[in-house]
Amino acid sequence: MRALMLALALTLATPIDAAFAQRAEQQQRQSFGVDVERIVSPGGIEAWLVSDSTVPIIVMRAYWRGGSAIEDANMIGVTGVMTDMMGEGAGPYDANAWKERLEELNMSVGFSAGWDGLGMGLTTLSENADAAFEMARLSLHEPRFDAAPLERIKRQIMVGIRARETNPGYLANEALDNALYPNHVYARRTSREGVNAITIAGMRERHRALFNRATLRITIVGDIDAAAAGAAVDRIFSALPQGSAPPEPADASFNPPTPLIVRDLPQPQSLILFAGPGIQDEDPDWIPLAVANYILGGGGFSSRLMTEVRENRGLVYGIGVGPSVREHVAMIRGSAQTENGNVAEALEVTRAEMRRFYEQGATQAEVNDAITYLTGSFALDLDSNSKIASVVHGYQVAGRSIDYINRRNDLIRAVTLADVNRVIRRLYNPDDYTFVVVGQPEGLAPAN
Repeated sequence: MRALMLALALTLATPIDAAFAQRAEQQQRQSFGVDVERIVSPGGIEAWLVSDSTVPIIVMRAYWRGGSAIEDANMIGVTGVMTDMMGEGAGPYDANAWKERLEELNMSVGFSAGWDGLGMGLTTLSENADAAFEMARLSLHEPRFDAAPLERIKRQIMVGIRARETNPGYLANEALDNALYPNHVYARRTSREGVNAITIAGMRERHRALFNRATLRITIVGDIDAAAAGAAVDRIFSALPQGSAPPEPADASFNPPTPLIVRDLPQPQSLILFAGPGIQDEDPDWIPLAVANYILGGGGFSSRLMTEVRENRGLVYGIGVGPSVREHVAMIRGSAQTENGNVAEALEVTRAEMRRFYEQGATQAEVNDAITYLTGSFALDLDSNSKIASVVHGYQVAGRSIDYINRRNDLIRAVTLADVNRVIRRLYNPDDYTFVVVGQPEGLAPAN
């Protein structure tokens, strides 16, 4: 979720309506930013609210600290299975009746698990809000955890475990994690033994341990006012115990970089992944990093890597680079895909362009272009209630101030060429990067 921190925005684009009053409101909001309000429910639960009646839709996001990284080593995967099962029936509704009821209400509600936290998402028409909030309450507090859907989900996971051995993305990420931080929990993978060990009792234990008020963060966007939003928050979340923040793993420590790892996989194309140490999103260089990364590999066809490796030489189908942030590790990660015969040259050109970037830095023109794009394109990231909720909620979870969404473009505009070049020399030395290739690249020997 913290990857959302690259979403920078100043204005809110509301849907166009024929009525002059709505157009005037839209112009005002574009001028003054997104109106994010801190509310506290009657039961004392805080939430962030963006109230906008333009579209009769309400979107809610919630987040709790604690995820797959703190699972018992003998039951890896239980947190993800638990959140999946929360969409397989609750209260009086079994799995089929639950899904039928969601369709009747034209709504969605679901839970997800990441390495560092749990998420909840709710979307409903405002006319069905009361019934939708009740479904969310049932899903959170009264999940059934029935045996039949659990066995189905476990069978699906087993199929995925078998299939991943021929999945280049899985193999590349596994090799990269094992090279960089092999003993950290982020390098763990679900196993057949772990899946078989997942029980209903284990899911209920995870549910009790992770869902509480201590780390709860809530964002609501759409056709609802503060009073109704506060009532909805209490209806869904007030029965949660106060609890406390869960334990956290240690920060990951990187091994020395490995210049090249090759994993053999019979196929006509190869996948390339590469990664080096990054920074957390609270680092003072985070904003300059967004500009620097756009120039090197985050700007699509405007980036240096795309120009040199794809456009000028035709060596890859596409190539990109970007920050990857978890609570206890931060990286700069890149990827590309190409035919086996082009891999060696693609790696050579990629490293050479990264070295030129590292040694010579960016130009003022590149910085200006990046800032123009990064500040000018964000209305597109806020053109629906769902997108607004995702961006605002990401800032809330990351600990940003409530007005951050309206200050972010000014922070981008304040970035100087010196800022960008400082970050480049800090983070883009190609000698600090580990490269992984999965496929049958010509002229590159596979690792033992």
